[in-house]
Amino acid sequence: MEIQDRVYKTIIVDEPVIAEVIESAPMQRLKKISQDGPPHLIQPQRNVNRFEHSVGVWYLSKLFNRPIEEQLACLIHDVPHTAFSHVIDFVVEDERHEYHERFTEKIIKESEVPEILKRQGVDLDVVLEKHRYPLLENDLPDISFDRWDYFMRDGFMFGLLPQLFVDEFISGVKERDGRLYFPDMRLASSFAILFMSFSRLIWLDPTSHGAFLLFAKALKRALELGVISEDDFFTDDETVMQKLQSTNDDEIRTLLEKLSPGKEFSYASESESDYYSSNKPRFVDPLVEVEGELVRLSDKITNFKEYFSEFATNYKMIGVKQNL
Repeated sequence: MEIQDRVYKTIIVDEPVIAEVIESAPMQRLKKISQDGPPHLIQPQRNVNRFEHSVGVWYLSKLFNRPIEEQLACLIHDVPHTAFSHVIDFVVEDERHEYHERFTEKIIKESEVPEILKRQGVDLDVVLEKHRYPLLENDLPDISFDRWDYFMRDGFMFGLLPQLFVDEFISGVKERDGRLYFPDMRLASSFAILFMSFSRLIWLDPTSHGAFLLFAKALKRALELGVISEDDFFTDDETVMQKLQSTNDDEIRTLLEKLSPGKEFSYASESESDYYSSNKPRFVDPLVEVEGELVRLSDKITNFKEYFSEFATNYKMIGVKQNL
């Protein structure tokens, strides 16, 4: 199997079990779920889906020759994601943005994935034990396969990360004892600076923040009226949107009208904002190899400590106002 990927170009899938899982219904469903969620309604250039991200995370694990169980864990890690991705966390007010992870085992075990793995001689229970795979997902400020892929994918999508940087990061990151690190201080610094920049320009963008809050408000209203149910979140973006658009409720219609291409948001003070709430400022303080030891970049270039602290403080609470 060959997959054409916008970041990694031609990906060769040579493991039968990986190819079968990629073709399975739970994985194919991810093609209909936006990686960025509702912001793409206002900014159509945000056109990455959960499928390509999941394949990208798997591909990174393959490059590092991880065991097949870990590769599968990387491939299916986003299978339980809800329609419009993390917007559900704003609906149920989950500040850790982990609502979908409660349903991982249920969704996967009720699909054809268990039969595929059984036929190929892979233990599903081992695949689902995510604590075994710190390279897949770990806590900030470390690099993980998941964090690494969405950083490069979103940066590339917005034209902020040239292919040269993608290639340098892929060849420049190494692994030791279950931790990703840079042997090169220059490359580590570039990664940290770019990650924090993308966090500000993409994930903490005022339009991104405003779109999530607007759409969450529409979804809450739709749930109250019975227009949608919680089960609908496990369909896809188009199904949920069609149900919202079918209602005659004025409040929902007004909110959806505001979620139209070009209706951007700007930052605003708390008193002048349409929405003011907490957000999730993200930065990476990568490990660097210095004289054979792995240390934090900020321990060697101490100005980073100040930059990270200032960034986390300044963007913990965000006020936004829509430009109508």
